[in-house]
Amino acid sequence: MADTPDLGKLWKQLTDNVGGGVSEALDKLKKSSIGEQVQSWIGKGENKPVNADQVTQAIGQDQMEQIAQQAGTTPEQAAQAMADKLPGMVDKMTPDGQLPNPQSI
Repeated sequence: MADTPDLGKLWKQLTDNVGGGVSEALDKLKKSSIGEQVQSWIGKGENKPVNADQVTQAIGQDQMEQIAQQAGTTPEQAAQAMADKLPGMVDKMTPDGQLPNPQSI
């Protein structure tokens, strides 16, 4: 197992598990316990941090385990990688404070 899971693989597994792609995955996260943080990543301004436990709670333990297994890592490593990298990744995908066109991703 890799020490640092590949965020691209984790993101793909997240969008595959949620179904419907990037917009639906971000929508699920916005409606979760980390909704305020996710909105800060999309909007302009400072990106509020999250920790691995918050990411796991937002996604759900069962889904996190599936995502980690499919990405070839542990749920803890997957959650930590998402907590570390998602704020910056979502911020870059939404430079104008808007979700991107799904076809452009």
